[in-house]
Amino acid sequence: MKLPDSLDVPVVLLLLMTPMVLRNEFIVSAAVVAAIYSVLTLSWFFLERQAGWVSLSHSIPFGLAAYAVAIDPVFLLPAFTLSLILFLLTSKLGRERFTFATFILTVVFWYISHYFVVKVDGHYIGGEEGFSFESIGTVNAYMLSATLVAVTLIALYLISKSPLGLKIAAVRDDELAARSIGIGAEMVKTISFTISAIFATLAGICYILYFGHVSPEVFSIEVSLIPFIASLLAGRRWMSPVVGSYAIVMVSRAFAGLPEAHLILYALVLIISPWLNRWWDVRSG
Repeated sequence: MKLPDSLDVPVVLLLLMTPMVLRNEFIVSAAVVAAIYSVLTLSWFFLERQAGWVSLSHSIPFGLAAYAVAIDPVFLLPAFTLSLILFLLTSKLGRERFTFATFILTVVFWYISHYFVVKVDGHYIGGEEGFSFESIGTVNAYMLSATLVAVTLIALYLISKSPLGLKIAAVRDDELAARSIGIGAEMVKTISFTISAIFATLAGICYILYFGHVSPEVFSIEVSLIPFIASLLAGRRWMSPVVGSYAIVMVSRAFAGLPEAHLILYALVLIISPWLNRWWDVRSG
C-alpha cells in the first residue's frame, strides 16, 4: 500500500473541514454520506491493497451492522461474527475465486434481506420496508463520520507500518515463502479480514445513526461496488478511497434530477478501468 505523501493529509483535511466551514445543509448532508462511504472504502482498500483480497461483499458487514443496530444493538457482535466467518469461509476458495464468490454472497444477502422480519407488539415489521432507528441528526452524524474517517486512516496507516502490516504484505506477496520463515499465514489472514470487517461494521453503524432507516438496498450491488469504483477512480494512495467516495457522492447529489447518474459514472469507470489501472501503475511507480 502506498504510504502518504505531503499532499495526502492536507487533501483529506480539506475534504473533512470544508463542510463545517461552509455550514451549508446540502453540502453537510452530502459530506456525511461521503464520509460514511469513505470508511467503508478504506476498509475495502486495506483488504485489497495490504492483504491482496478483492472483495465484492463489503456491503455485508456494512449492512448487517446497520440492521443489527436498527433491530437491537445486542445483535451487533453476532452480525460482525457472521460477516467474519463468511469472509474466512469464502477465502478458502482461493484469491482467484474469492471475488466471484463474494459477489454471489452479496446477491444472496440482498435477496434474503427482503425476508428479515421481527414481530413487535403482534405485528411483523421489516421485509422490503426495512427497519427504522432514531437518527442523531446531520451535524452530529457529520462530526461522528468525519472523526471516524480520520481514525480509520490513522489506524490503517499505523497497521501497515507495523510488524503485523509487514506480515500481512508478506502473506499477500508469497504465502509459501511467508510460511517458510515462520509466519502463521492463516492467523495473519484472519487478522486481515477482522480488521477490514471492523471498519466496515463501524461504517454501517454510522449509516443507521445518520439515515435512521435501513432496507435491503444496503446489500445491493451498487453499495458493494462503491469501494471498488471509488478506489479505481482516485488512485492508489491512502487518500484515494476518501477522494473517490466524495467524488461519487458529489456527482450523485449534483445530478439528483438524474437518478441513475452514479450508475453512469460506475459504467464509465469500469469501461476505462484497464487504462486507469495502467495509468495509476505508472503514477505510483
